[in-house]
Amino acid sequence: MNHLLRVLCCAAALTVAGSSGADEFTDRLNSAYQNLADSRRAENVIMPALGNMQEPPQVLVGRADRVLLLTPSSPVWASATSWSTADEQQAALEALAQIAEEENPRRAMRFALPYGINGVNTSWVRKGLHAELGDPPTIAAVQMGYLDRMKWLESLVHIEATRLASDGEIEQAMEIVFDLAILGRMIADRQLADEVMWGLEATSTAIMRLRDLAYVDSQGPRTLTSDFLKELIARIDISRGVFRLDRLRMPLGDQVAAEQMASRVFSNSGIPDQAIFPTAMAELAATSRPLRLFSESGRWNDAAEGHADKLSTDSMISGVYSDWSIRWDADLFDPTFRTPSAYDRLDATEFAMVKEIVPDLDEVFVLRRELDAELVGTRVALGVQALNLETGGMPSSLALIRPHYVDDLGVDPYNPDRRSSNRPELIFFVPERDTVGSELHSMSVVPANRTNFSVRLGQEQFVLYSLGGNEFDDRATVVSDSGLNQAGDYLIWPPVLGLLREYLEDTGASE
Repeated sequence: MNHLLRVLCCAAALTVAGSSGADEFTDRLNSAYQNLADSRRAENVIMPALGNMQEPPQVLVGRADRVLLLTPSSPVWASATSWSTADEQQAALEALAQIAEEENPRRAMRFALPYGINGVNTSWVRKGLHAELGDPPTIAAVQMGYLDRMKWLESLVHIEATRLASDGEIEQAMEIVFDLAILGRMIADRQLADEVMWGLEATSTAIMRLRDLAYVDSQGPRTLTSDFLKELIARIDISRGVFRLDRLRMPLGDQVAAEQMASRVFSNSGIPDQAIFPTAMAELAATSRPLRLFSESGRWNDAAEGHADKLSTDSMISGVYSDWSIRWDADLFDPTFRTPSAYDRLDATEFAMVKEIVPDLDEVFVLRRELDAELVGTRVALGVQALNLETGGMPSSLALIRPHYVDDLGVDPYNPDRRSSNRPELIFFVPERDTVGSELHSMSVVPANRTNFSVRLGQEQFVLYSLGGNEFDDRATVVSDSGLNQAGDYLIWPPVLGLLREYLEDTGASE
């Protein structure tokens, strides 16, 4: 029995059981999009273009790291650019530019695709470009086909950015990457954790790529201008613009999903309904592992025996999200984060249903912090580059790029030194000029999912870094490209991506 048929069977069982108000929970998710004018609905522009896109070459599918590392000397370059320059993909880039054109948050477009099929263009549904919930709508069983096409678009942008940069069109390359950053920020405003995590990662990667493209330009004939970089810095507005992170809301859609399922799988007496609970939960657990449906059925039959009642389950769902909500608004170094979250303390046996449906939002917290570092770091790095282009030299300190190049140097989100309202900046130095003994600066680079390598930098380059995940200054002797890495600093400039690409080319291991 295929997965869709099993889901429909499960849905039928729920319907027969008389689950009342089956659409009430879905309506709660979709209420945020009901009053948005058609002229501001990004999906009306981008979805038709996504639906017409051709599938990327198989060697690139699911390989975001490979896409970012491509160069004209890469073995798959011809197939990648043949795909990216086709009319269907170019039309998708034009649609992306259209939805990203307005950057004022009050007038900017929003991605307001409803959850389910109600109000969704039937042609999108036929192509799977929607958030499928089944019948009756079951949020926890959502299949976000539209997000797969978004991933194609993300790959397209990065391939085209590399192609344009290799043709000397660095500014145009940075423009399409900036458009992608805006799309990612739109998706980060969605309501389900999977959507928000993709949006945050896509935004963070795009902002990093802006820095990477500036680095590529700095290693070549230098076509970028100081004026262009200053304008770009102003558009990466972290205090008033679309990238203002205090406007980012904690996703609550999975809470609604858990509440919806709880309303269906418990009997009138409040205990798990043996006619519904095991079947419904087994279907959910086997969503991405259909061959495990039989074993999941047995597991959930056992789980029903020791599961908490509905009142306790509803209370736990509410408590988990209340705890996260407190943390969401807390300072990054608030003592609250030193204690396990309510989700971490959740009894996975007594509240197996909650554990199965509710994702760990701690990852969203991590991604939000990482995006903060990318936004702050990219603005500062581009500011230093703008001064360098304009004056032909490096600043003696970051203070010299403010306010002419950067209006606000920002705060290192990984630096815990907040005594007396301290606002610690990122750390900046120029090798040889600022290093002991005027020596070259050696760094051990730890890229994600790649082999570590070493580089030595001289005074033609500058180093800019955050303290990173270990919240300790390692003086950029060990660096990574992520705030998750607990060893070393979070390198902003030179970008790890650029250094890794050069290392792979030098060693004959280009992607």
